[in-house]
Amino acid sequence: MSSPVAQRETVRDIEAICRLDLGSRELRRRIAERLTRLVPADSYCFGAIDPTTLLITDDVSAGLTPAAAAAAVHNEYLVDDVLKFAALARSEVSAGTLGAATGGDPESSHRYRDVLPMIDARHELRASFVVDHQCWGAIALFRGGGRPDFTPTDVAVLRRLSAPVAAALRRAVHRAPAHTAPGPAEAGVLLLDQDLRLLSENPAAKLWRDELASSGAELPIAVLEVAARGRGATLPAYGRIRGRSGQWLSVHASPLSGGPYPTPLAVTMHPASTADMAEVLPLAYGLTPRERDVLARVFASLPTRAIAMELHITAATVQDHLKSIFAKTGVRNRRELVATILDL
Repeated sequence: MSSPVAQRETVRDIEAICRLDLGSRELRRRIAERLTRLVPADSYCFGAIDPTTLLITDDVSAGLTPAAAAAAVHNEYLVDDVLKFAALARSEVSAGTLGAATGGDPESSHRYRDVLPMIDARHELRASFVVDHQCWGAIALFRGGGRPDFTPTDVAVLRRLSAPVAAALRRAVHRAPAHTAPGPAEAGVLLLDQDLRLLSENPAAKLWRDELASSGAELPIAVLEVAARGRGATLPAYGRIRGRSGQWLSVHASPLSGGPYPTPLAVTMHPASTADMAEVLPLAYGLTPRERDVLARVFASLPTRAIAMELHITAATVQDHLKSIFAKTGVRNRRELVATILDL
């Protein structure tokens, strides 16, 4: 069992990593490397999460196979089970173990029976990273049967790290990535079977999959997540993903109809619209709900007095909100604000 001194040092070190100006993937790699010195794990998956859809938009992992990742996505969205990431994101308890969540009966968990054996694991610790009631990431740590289960102390460390890690992941959303050529301008279209295996795709889809850095998997985990949520749904499932170049994609998935065979799933990927980014990036800058209300009206080109009338506040209060928004986004005026939010 780790000592209290080691726990404090780990939390302090990870908080220091969180203060660095790092991109999301490098940030998660460094946090996982430091965390697993205190909380050893045979494998892990550390995902960035869209706070609006609660879908994993990208994952940094170690010791996981593409088949295990696909099975985990199937479990996450299509199977009734415990300790789901979305549930953790909404819970006051941000971390927990599979053993505790099943009351000491892990065999009752579909994930324990069908997913963990694929990576020779028997113990799992999950945590969500939440700040200001918004989830920006989640991690799953796994141990094999030769190791003891994760302890309440391990869980407590993850809970202490929830807010600082979430704040760092939030900042990383609007950090410009390293220079990389963006993906194609046209939409990518994929057809998947009922087991979310790729049947066919157009040339743009292949280019978009390369842009999303699928780490050897047939499909990026974020695409699989949207597809899993869309399978059997009456309305298309939707998610936002950021590629290696920094370009944001909108991903939609819905089942096709007709024909004598099991209906395939259509998935489309295309550059995210202005409306998409106007929704997520204000959250990334940590704008308050009222500041987001003001920003939405700035996008609509409303003057200060009209914004005040619509929101039933004074023009001076609108100006105060604008000053706060400018400070958080690092701009000097409305024109720079709109360009910063929409041109990322």
